[in-house]
Amino acid sequence: MDGREAPILADDDYIRDLPLWSPDGGRLAYTREESGKSRLVVWSSESHDEEPLTALTTAPKWVYDWSPDGRGLLVSQAPNDTQPMAVWLLTVADAPHAEASARKIISDPVYDLFQSHFSPDGRWIVFEAFKASLLESRLYVTLASGGPRTQITDGKHWADKPRWSPDGKIIYFVSEHGGVFNVWGIHFDLASGKPRGEPFQVTAFESPGPMVPRQIPSVELSLTQDKLMLTMEKRSGSIWMLDNVGP
Repeated sequence: MDGREAPILADDDYIRDLPLWSPDGGRLAYTREESGKSRLVVWSSESHDEEPLTALTTAPKWVYDWSPDGRGLLVSQAPNDTQPMAVWLLTVADAPHAEASARKIISDPVYDLFQSHFSPDGRWIVFEAFKASLLESRLYVTLASGGPRTQITDGKHWADKPRWSPDGKIIYFVSEHGGVFNVWGIHFDLASGKPRGEPFQVTAFESPGPMVPRQIPSVELSLTQDKLMLTMEKRSGSIWMLDNVGP
């Protein structure tokens, strides 16, 4: 890495959002908006072409994770604006109409479900349950094959952007305490599917200074074996004196 930036595609009228690398680093999956509608597409780093994964619809949809084998995608989508977002598993090989064979694996009658991610062994899925009317966001884990869910955070503080450590033994996430977002973590037992101990704080950002943006939808969190990458911002303000302001 030399720090240089290179565009993946030429400028056009499409809006592309939430790009996500496949496990082998050869493909990107993301949402592409076209004239008020959207579809999921996959871009190849070999051919530099993007191919539609789903049909173009008005229903919102976002991709959050690839399956460890690179064959499936975890997607949040809803059939219309009145029903909560649920987590679906799409098969990449079924493009350009992967929605036809999609399987709903997690849903809730009240909460919108976002930020779903497979554990490294593919057995578990961590996800965010969000309820706009209560301004509430909490994290859960469930088996990838379905079944009961285990609550990871208490719901007293906003919790978002859950990510597994490379060995699957820690779930990292962003949480708000005292009006400031920081990265937290909680140990996880892959055998039992239960958290171990209490959440622990990883970062200690305080205002003013570099901190996690308050606009949490724009924040991203990514992990490597020994590094954590996080969206940050630094706010500043000035006092100005204006002359000649009289009538």
